[in-house]
Amino acid sequence: MKIAAITLCTAALLSALEPSVVPHDAVYFTQCVRNTELIYTEANRPVAAEAAAVETLLQPLYEALYGYRMDEPLYVGLTSRNNQIANGYSTPYPNNRQINYPGGALAVDYFASTSWLKTLLYHETSHNYQMNAKESGVSRGLHTLFGNGSFLLPWFTLPNIVESSFLLEGNSVLNESYHGNGGRLYSGRFKAATLQQARSGRLKAERLFNDNYDFLYGSHHYTLGGYYQYYLAEQYGLEAVNAYWRHHSREWYWPFFTNATTERSYGADFETTFARWRGAMEAEAALLVESRGEPVARTQFFTPLNGDAEAIYFTVNATGRDRPELVVYEKKTGGVSRSGGGYLPGKVVRTKGGVFATQAGTYTSPWRITQGLFDADAVIVEGTASKVVEGYLGDGTPVWFDVPSSFEMPQLYVGERFYGQVNSSVLVGPDDALYYFVQEGKTRTLYRDRTPLFTIRGYYGHPCGVDSRGGVYFVANTPHGSGLFCFAAGKLTRASRADTVIDARLIDDGSVLAAVMGADAYRIEKLPLEAIDEEPFEVTLFVEREPYYRAADPERRPADTAEMELTRPYGPLAELHYSGTDIALGADSEGGLLYSVSVNFADPLTLNALALFALRNADGYSLGGLSYANSAYFLNYALSAYGVIGRPGEAPATDSRDFGLIADAAVPFLRRGHWRGALRGSYYQDYESGSRKPLSVSTELQYTEQYGVSMYPNRLLSGALYAAADRGDRAYGGEGAGKIGLGAEWYAGVHGQYARSDAETFLEARGIKLTDSETEKFAESDPTTVVMPSLRSTAYFKSILKAGASLSKVFNADAYFFTFPVSLRRESVTLSWDRYRLEPFGNAESVDVNELGAELTLDLFWFNRLAAPLNIAYYHNDNDLLADEHTVRVMLGFAY
Repeated sequence: MKIAAITLCTAALLSALEPSVVPHDAVYFTQCVRNTELIYTEANRPVAAEAAAVETLLQPLYEALYGYRMDEPLYVGLTSRNNQIANGYSTPYPNNRQINYPGGALAVDYFASTSWLKTLLYHETSHNYQMNAKESGVSRGLHTLFGNGSFLLPWFTLPNIVESSFLLEGNSVLNESYHGNGGRLYSGRFKAATLQQARSGRLKAERLFNDNYDFLYGSHHYTLGGYYQYYLAEQYGLEAVNAYWRHHSREWYWPFFTNATTERSYGADFETTFARWRGAMEAEAALLVESRGEPVARTQFFTPLNGDAEAIYFTVNATGRDRPELVVYEKKTGGVSRSGGGYLPGKVVRTKGGVFATQAGTYTSPWRITQGLFDADAVIVEGTASKVVEGYLGDGTPVWFDVPSSFEMPQLYVGERFYGQVNSSVLVGPDDALYYFVQEGKTRTLYRDRTPLFTIRGYYGHPCGVDSRGGVYFVANTPHGSGLFCFAAGKLTRASRADTVIDARLIDDGSVLAAVMGADAYRIEKLPLEAIDEEPFEVTLFVEREPYYRAADPERRPADTAEMELTRPYGPLAELHYSGTDIALGADSEGGLLYSVSVNFADPLTLNALALFALRNADGYSLGGLSYANSAYFLNYALSAYGVIGRPGEAPATDSRDFGLIADAAVPFLRRGHWRGALRGSYYQDYESGSRKPLSVSTELQYTEQYGVSMYPNRLLSGALYAAADRGDRAYGGEGAGKIGLGAEWYAGVHGQYARSDAETFLEARGIKLTDSETEKFAESDPTTVVMPSLRSTAYFKSILKAGASLSKVFNADAYFFTFPVSLRRESVTLSWDRYRLEPFGNAESVDVNELGAELTLDLFWFNRLAAPLNIAYYHNDNDLLADEHTVRVMLGFAY
């Protein structure tokens, strides 16, 4: 089909243009340091200077440990205050780059590290070295010719991009943890999670190597993967562990084998090293002390506990697939109340107005991602934008972290007054005193207001409560996990024997509500307080004795870097860099050559992208042209202009057009809470002069809630109004849909669409198009098109009315494999009914058509890396003029 080939050449361009920052962002500047280009704002100049110092030391270290120097410059983005996200990422596409966001104050207790900025740089730069390795001469040769583009298959040039996340993330957790900045290997929570998985027999290669829907979910790549990599480094050395990526990149033709590379790196295959690590973890897990408290709640996803004098409150998601619940535990009575809501995940704070809200970050407009407090509708609470509010003093004064200035460490404010720099969450005590940890090297000191109370050795720990006698309770490391401790009368004691307590809030002087790490869920339990003569455990990693320890720490080895200037503004168009050439080859049914060549350019913040392309499609047409997309401003748009280079010999004489054009534009006008809306326009001009060339405009509004690992939206409400013009004809209409989760992973939905045209005939493909393909509707950018999956061939009508309903049930039967190439993660069955009223041209009566459907979707995971759902659909249609009575369709779709 001709449009598929045209759309194919723009699909890579548009996928590359997943913007790294919001539209209408701040002005950025650039400066080169070694082989790195830093991208930063004026406000981030101090952050950029610190990043320059780190990268100047880090890259020579990683070159020695990974065994090679990257063949592409590294772009390091330090985003503005308009992108408040507690994350960062690295990718070789469309450039060798990493993007770091200033939202770490929201996760201050999670990473067990001192500096958020350094954690990002150490972790993400490790990914850059993993993915850019090219030990094979074939990969190096392809890179010389085509950059980091895709030649036939994407992994030919970059073999390591398809390695399991268990190894990718685990290795980066290891590499973030030897710089004197802490890291997740110092976290008691991570240790408890790993030992619980070992104790319950869940450390299985087939489960860990795949993205699964079991407890810990995607976090197991970091948690369990980090400890596996640490075991390897302790046994074989860090240089051998990091050399794995160089060795694995030799497998350019089929990089899905793991045992050979593992044996080349360590002298033993993966299954052997994994079994040895599992044995070590199971042996230590036998020493883990479980909690035995009174159960209050369970949740698949953990959010911190919080409370005040009257109650303790938190959110839970018991199934990991439903709407969250707010749980309030009354201290005096022990009563528990639950209420559902559209809460974003995060610590619950009761505002000074008495509203329960969660610490979170999301879009507050189409052009800003903001952290703050968000209510049960995911709408930001007034006055909390760019503030991680930890609590309120008795007079209502907020205690908060300032997000924009906390790129490196949390900056604490009380009201409008700057209080200090801290390294943990802050507890507002019953007497309005503030309790928090401050990190200095490996020494962690708990403060009451500005008075130091005690110090411990390590990077993990946060305050949890203060009793009536002034005893301060906090979570810290135990020898085998995470536990609850108390400081009272000048002495440190352990307040619970459990190694699985990761958070707590006092109920009274004799009991505590604790968040406990389990094997299949986080548990909220009521525990009695004890007084055990034991202090927090100091986690000491073997890397602390190695010569590379703190070798990339500017505080230990000051780097000679230039001052960050503001002389090179970052312009999206000016910053377009060659990002690679993609080449795909194939053959049509007659053996003719099909090809697609795309020479790609993009800027590191992916605000715009350009592609020069040439292709020959299955219809025998050879095309060449240019595509450009831009998302830097209010108007997001993409254009593809192409000319016809060659036609098949049987092309009709009337086929005279030598060019074509595709244009799409959008102006988002709403993105707030669970709502989003946009105005869209599109134009599609085919290279066949008699074909449709719809020009359309539409306005869309959508409400979506989807939580945890739910396969479908838990709540969905969407609607659109549209109008279109095609060769003098006019069309208009609208569509809408609703979906709701019924519990137990049942989902019910309704949908409808109406479209009407003023065309007088169906000849020359005029009127409202009825097709069997959602892909075709998307490719032509024509919202008036209606889809009937069982349709035999495309047809055109004066008007079409469609209404239907569906019922889906998700099942969670799974079968994970390590050596077999395909794993089954879950499946769903959907029953659907659609009724169509088709109004033909002329005086013929409308035709009513009923279509019944039954679909089976298998959520498959291929080669431990690639999600590829298989959909098998059966349709029964009662109109044999338009469709066969029975139709079966099978579709496999890769999502990478």
